[in-house]
Amino acid sequence: MNRRSLAWLIGVLVVLAVLAGVILRGQRDTRPAEGPFLPGLKDELNAISRIVITGPGNTTIATLERGADRWTVAERNGYPADVGRIRKNLLALAEAGIVEEKTANPEFYARLGVQDISSPSAGGLRLTATGGQEPVDLIVGLTPPGSSDLSYVRRAGEPGSWLITAQLDLAKTGGEWLDRALTDIPAGRIASVTIDHPGIETLRIARAPAPEKPAAEAAGGPEGLVEFRVAGVPPGRELSYPGVANGVASVLADLQLEDVQTREVLGAGPGKPVVARFVTTDGLTVEASAWRLPDGTRITFNASGEGDAANEAAALNARLGGWVYTLPSYKTEQLTRRLNELLAPAP
Repeated sequence: MNRRSLAWLIGVLVVLAVLAGVILRGQRDTRPAEGPFLPGLKDELNAISRIVITGPGNTTIATLERGADRWTVAERNGYPADVGRIRKNLLALAEAGIVEEKTANPEFYARLGVQDISSPSAGGLRLTATGGQEPVDLIVGLTPPGSSDLSYVRRAGEPGSWLITAQLDLAKTGGEWLDRALTDIPAGRIASVTIDHPGIETLRIARAPAPEKPAAEAAGGPEGLVEFRVAGVPPGRELSYPGVANGVASVLADLQLEDVQTREVLGAGPGKPVVARFVTTDGLTVEASAWRLPDGTRITFNASGEGDAANEAAALNARLGGWVYTLPSYKTEQLTRRLNELLAPAP
């Protein structure tokens, strides 16, 4: 074999060695974890009583505290927390396995999002959980590209970082740690809606009479869609599109908050609110009062009921009364509609 052939053969062997290393590395990175990242955490989940989520610049995002019957968010005056989100993250950590040890060099922490949270430009969040025998104190960094069930983490105060098998979902705002569910009253239950703008006008919307069903539907076929009519449409004007009032009637369906505060946020003289009053076909009335404050619109709720709906009203008041809510903008817009906003442009 001449020198040229030998050099070519050596080159081929080098390429094959590199390819083999890449393949083996990929296999190692994706292999099932051989051991837990936080041994013993699974046995202590029920003992954890406090979780603190801290963001860049050591900014406290949420302090989650376990009470006698529920988790709450301390920064929101003890409003109920999103138990599902808490449970999801704790279980993910308890079941997490080690895939690979990563860098211990602080110069490379930012690539994984595990730099110290004291830095305003930190890419991760710090999770501290106490109550068990072994406190958990982690900096949770980025998710590797193309992966949804792996996370980079580093134990706070330790140099080494890790790739673990955990699908973590740490919310970056305090509002996202709240129990966001408010009401779920579908438009099919709504009989009428009025929106009173004090000193200006009252928008009135009512359920349209149900059309007579064909014989097939009367025998158990699918029900038609509920339609709502707008009262007081001026002569020569028309609705912007058929069913425009249905959006207003649907506001209380799957209604979720963005944030919550106590009544003190309204101040001593907030003025008269816009009041949207929803009356259901089975005796429940829900009033949503919209207060326009300098930093945005805030909503309060009050319910009343007759017959079987009295218990539902009491439950709503017990859960929502005394709080002032920030809602998604599209829901707030529907709660404060005026008649002209439902009409097509004047000819």
